Amino acid sequence: MNGRPRRPGGRRPGGRPGGRPRNPGRRGAPPRPAGLPIDEDNEAALPQNPREAALKVLHAVDTRSAFSDRLLDGAHAAAGSDPRDQALLHELVKGTLRWRGRIDWALDQRVHVGLSQLQPWIKNVLRLGAYQVLFLDRVPPHAAVDESVKLANQFGHPGSAGLVNSVLRRLVEEKATLEVPQGDDVESLSVWGSHPRWLVERWLARFGLEAARALLMANNQASRIGLRVNVLRGTRESLIQRLLAEGHEAVPGKLAPELVWLSNGVPLSRLAELRDGLCTAQDESEALVTGLMAPQTHERLLDLCAAPGGKCTHMAERMGDEGEVWAMDRVEGRVAALEATVRRLGVHSVHVVRGDGRNYPFPMPFDRVLVDAPCSGLGVLGRRADARWRKGPEILDEMPPLQLELLAAGGRHARPGGVLVYSVCSFEPEETTELVEQFLDDNPGFLLESAEGVLPAEVVDEHGFMRVLPHVHGCDGAFAARFRKT
Repeated sequence: MNGRPRRPGGRRPGGRPGGRPRNPGRRGAPPRPAGLPIDEDNEAALPQNPREAALKVLHAVDTRSAFSDRLLDGAHAAAGSDPRDQALLHELVKGTLRWRGRIDWALDQRVHVGLSQLQPWIKNVLRLGAYQVLFLDRVPPHAAVDESVKLANQFGHPGSAGLVNSVLRRLVEEKATLEVPQGDDVESLSVWGSHPRWLVERWLARFGLEAARALLMANNQASRIGLRVNVLRGTRESLIQRLLAEGHEAVPGKLAPELVWLSNGVPLSRLAELRDGLCTAQDESEALVTGLMAPQTHERLLDLCAAPGGKCTHMAERMGDEGEVWAMDRVEGRVAALEATVRRLGVHSVHVVRGDGRNYPFPMPFDRVLVDAPCSGLGVLGRRADARWRKGPEILDEMPPLQLELLAAGGRHARPGGVLVYSVCSFEPEETTELVEQFLDDNPGFLLESAEGVLPAEVVDEHGFMRVLPHVHGCDGAFAARFRKT
């Protein structure tokens, strides 16, 4: 492992190219006989047809736990794509994943052998068609059925195409009388709110019925795009004016002073402001973490889990790019993404380091240390809908030991009197309050400091922690705690 620090500006020419390799193999290939399996390696090369591309993403998420965002980013970055097709692809994938629980419930009643007995391609053809029938008013039902039958013919066989035709036509006929479960029990809420039962059970016990319902629905809303202005190159107001002039719907954030919300869906790869380094994509809850760090000019800071670079560059911008921000990550690919972010934003005070934050031997102490730890991600299930179907309760046993180890390591790097901030995109006790208690028990040389007076009052809970909830604050869920080393 290469642990030497390096400056992003000095990256070698011809380094790792951006974007996904194009796969020309499908074009011109002989037709695939119906019923034969698709080469799954070719799923990365998404077709131009948005429905076919959406099906491939859904199949990859369902069978290989692929990340839908990465596949969509590759599709959006492809040259020559029609923006309307890109928008439809995004809507089909994100919408089907958000409402998969309710869609599966509706389909399972209409597939005589049960939805789980179908082969994955056909199961996802039905999900994709059902999403259009049940949730998209602008797609005529007959078009949704016909296009689904074409996909079933392409990825299945004549028998499965007949099944898709029959099931979706029945769904169209019965849509007006479809009665989604409205009860207050876990099973009904799981279908109604389209979340796994274990999460519904957990949130119902923690938050109560009304708040649990609100949280489920908040996660089913289309996520807005947050843009954090690069204050080294402009102001929030100038960024908003530029976005408005280009026809975007841009409004200022309510909690973080540098944040702008984009309401209309637009692929990030098409935003000139991002390419020009005027801003970076970031949710408002993420921007608040830098507020809790409260970096000061000429300080030396450490971001122990820095990739892809949103928070470390934010800290550098807050310091006027005067000081030192040491940004570390362990994985080569993530370090490359971190370097790209630093270069794009044109900050010079960030030093990128590849290494393991748990044991990297920094020789110097730091004024402030951020441990933005890997976590369950259960606070961002609205933005990453596929994760709700991929993760189980075991994730809350797996993450805390690593989080505690990283937090202890971060504490060792803070100077006496220095600040240590711990943050996760989760609001589950195992990764937040219980972990903080454990850290303080193990490390008596740290005092817990309240976020009161540092952050907006509405995101500071009764214990002084930063706590952001999707159904309360309208952005991703997150938690952060601030400590002082004595």
